[in-house]
Amino acid sequence: MDNENNGNENAESDSKQKVKTNAKKPKRFFKFILRLICVLVVLAIIWVAFAMIGRVKAASVIPDSAILRVSVSNPIRLLEEILSHESIQDISTVPALAQVAPIVTMLKETPVLKNRLVRSAASGNIELALVPYAEGTNRLIAVWDLGLFSPLLRILPTITNFVSIPNLYYVQTGGNSRFEFRTNGMTLYIGPYRNLLFITDSSEVYESRSAAKNPIEAFSIIKPSSYDAALLLSNEFIGSLLAEQDPSIAAILSNIEFGSKVEAGLSIYQKKLEFRLAAPMSSRQPSLSRLLEQRSRAPGMAERIPADAQYATILSAATLEELYQTALVFTSGLDDMLKTAENASRAVLGLTLDDLLFSWSGNEFAAFGIEGRPHPVYAIQITNERKRQEVFDKAFKSIVFNEDVRLNLDGTRIPRIEIPEFLQNLLRRWDIFIPSPYYTVYRDYFLVSESAEALLSSLRAMQRNDVLPKTAAWRNIAGGKTTASAFSLYYSLDLSMPFFLRKNTALSGFLSLYRQGLVRMGFDKGVVDISLSLVPGSGNGVILVNGYPLDVGGRPSNRIYGAVNGDNSRIFFASLNSVVSVNTADNSINELSGQGTQWIILADGIGAKAINAWVVSDRGRVTLVDANLEAAQGFPVLTGLRLSSPPQAFEGRLYLCDESGKVLSIDEKGEQRDWEESFNAALRSPPSFLTVSSRKNTSSYAAVYEKSFLSGQRIWLLNTDGRTLPNWPAPIAVTVSELGEEDEEENIEDGIGFGSPLLFAHDNRVLIAFVNQSGQLLIYDENAVLVKPFPLNLDGIFYIQPVFDGEYLWLVSSDGKFFRVSLDGDILSQNISGFSVKEEGYITLFDCDGDKAPEIFITGEGNALYAYTRSFRSLEDFPLPVWGKPFFVPSQGSKKAEVFGMGMDRRLYRWQFK
Repeated sequence: MDNENNGNENAESDSKQKVKTNAKKPKRFFKFILRLICVLVVLAIIWVAFAMIGRVKAASVIPDSAILRVSVSNPIRLLEEILSHESIQDISTVPALAQVAPIVTMLKETPVLKNRLVRSAASGNIELALVPYAEGTNRLIAVWDLGLFSPLLRILPTITNFVSIPNLYYVQTGGNSRFEFRTNGMTLYIGPYRNLLFITDSSEVYESRSAAKNPIEAFSIIKPSSYDAALLLSNEFIGSLLAEQDPSIAAILSNIEFGSKVEAGLSIYQKKLEFRLAAPMSSRQPSLSRLLEQRSRAPGMAERIPADAQYATILSAATLEELYQTALVFTSGLDDMLKTAENASRAVLGLTLDDLLFSWSGNEFAAFGIEGRPHPVYAIQITNERKRQEVFDKAFKSIVFNEDVRLNLDGTRIPRIEIPEFLQNLLRRWDIFIPSPYYTVYRDYFLVSESAEALLSSLRAMQRNDVLPKTAAWRNIAGGKTTASAFSLYYSLDLSMPFFLRKNTALSGFLSLYRQGLVRMGFDKGVVDISLSLVPGSGNGVILVNGYPLDVGGRPSNRIYGAVNGDNSRIFFASLNSVVSVNTADNSINELSGQGTQWIILADGIGAKAINAWVVSDRGRVTLVDANLEAAQGFPVLTGLRLSSPPQAFEGRLYLCDESGKVLSIDEKGEQRDWEESFNAALRSPPSFLTVSSRKNTSSYAAVYEKSFLSGQRIWLLNTDGRTLPNWPAPIAVTVSELGEEDEEENIEDGIGFGSPLLFAHDNRVLIAFVNQSGQLLIYDENAVLVKPFPLNLDGIFYIQPVFDGEYLWLVSSDGKFFRVSLDGDILSQNISGFSVKEEGYITLFDCDGDKAPEIFITGEGNALYAYTRSFRSLEDFPLPVWGKPFFVPSQGSKKAEVFGMGMDRRLYRWQFK
């Protein structure tokens, strides 16, 4: 019994002991966790202490002698913004920045930047600077604040033992041990300085690294944390940078004194780039000082620019008289020129310049261009409308100016300021032309333009309040910034080129990647604030295809022909007594030699899928060849002709013009057929062809121009067998008697023309267009009857015939005047600067962006291919360095459109449209 009790007592005691033991285990665990936390806290405190003791700011290492300082508050954020920026993929197109492209590609592909630890360690402030050094050289200094991760700098050599980085070496030199990154003839010296990672391209600078005795001044106008990167620029640096872009800026800067370093801020977005520059400025010149000391306001004209404006410049800094006084400071000869104008105005009009301009105008002046209108509209603020009316009334009573109020557009009378014809004729003797612009008044603004349509369009937009600030494009580029400015420039590189992009520099090359921009400059009591917003735009640029241009040797023709058949595509061209075929898949070349001058053109209408071409010699030897220039069975064929013009192919046949005035056609079997019609003179341009299909039948037509001094200059309409259609031929120049007495056209002397007539169809009619050398544009219908309102007289001398894009006719004169003519007789024109063209020019239509509206491509005498949209907007990256007849490849699925062309450097170029 006692044993049982003892056993129970022992069991109960063991049970109690287990309970006590189990109760102690959580206590021990919590004590362990508490001790661990304490240890970690102590280690964290020690770590932070190591990171904070002796800590210096990155900016304190940058000396005040630095000509450029860049401060990046968050490098990771900046890097992410750069990599996601839309234009970063085009950086390789700028030669000065091409070496950066591989680095950008590497950073995009590396997974390191996604690591949280790396991102935390790399988020500290970075300062970069260019510091003048011995012998006029500049040295790079970069300082990276690693913050709480700075203790890792002490063990950096140990860490790098486990990581292999190409071109990075660790050099032990006592107290100046460092890493050296050696590449492309440059060495970067890298090592710790307290909590900073110090980087420089000079060993002397590295060895003397320390906190600067005179650290660089702090930002006072802009806040660095509000930008992806902030900059401080010395007066000398910013002056040389701006003067490099435009020499006239140097004259302005020579009369300005900077109160401190220039401050700047850069913000990068996915589809936009923003840059701001601010600096205290003053001048000892009173007129310039008054401008700098004012406070800019938002110009009223900024709220009236039409929504469809493609570019706009607004100047609201001062009145005309104040601007004149300011311009005298840095523009030599201006005073003498205006005194001459003053004397002339007094003598002819009886008005002083103060009466003529200063007395009624305000301090806002603008110029803007409307989409589809080549002539800009100018606006001047009116402060005294009564005075303006008095001045105009007096001017119109003189012998110099007349007012024509006959034009009425859409119910609105548009007056015109006319220069009498006798005065214009006199001025032309000195190559002086004064335009006769249209004008109108809208509220307190005087609007003037050489185009009445552009003027009316602008007036209607202002009346409807259909203005630029309401558009999404403006809100994107303006970015919600203040509109207060003394000068603003909204531009599109398709139509206008701002002054800071006219020089070919690395900066201008980079900025040219952005097709649209907005520049604003404002004054705020001695502080000049300039902002620049840039967006990539939506133009139609091109990229040179890898492997091109090809050096094809010899003396290649400027006429390029091609055929596209999947991967089996070919480019053909002649080269003196041979012809060449280029396989675009691998750029392999085949060549076929002959005797005499050779032509090669695509064999239109032969073979559904196979590529074939006609090779023709100037003595009439004809060969049908395949893509590799292998002759077809039964060829070559000898015709015995002496060709008077290049050959032409149409619907499976080749057409050859002989010096005798005959036309011969050959089919793919080698069978020859003479045209029924023969001409009194040899045709110097080949026939043009057209096929018109309807539900009932399909008809084909041919048109030729006969340049005969015996039978007259005539155009013919025939069928493809050479049978002349009724009522033809028709003259290439008409007079009043031919038009009828009811017409009021002036007599035009019978002239000559060049090229082949244009055959086209419109509104179920077959039409034939021809422009003679003197600029008379005619359009005949199928029955040789002139289509109203043609003929039209265009200004210029013409060597190439028009093309038709389905809505408009396009022509270009020998001196580069580019015309758009509607079938209703509306004419718009624009001058192509530096362009001239004769018989070797070409106008080609091609829809490069798939919007169903073809673009117009033009070549002339020079090595330049120009490209325009229907609204006269130049395509991005054009003109291209080629001449003659280009060849266009349509887009196929995901593959974008391309253009081939021959350069005067005898190389074959190939670009792909973006």
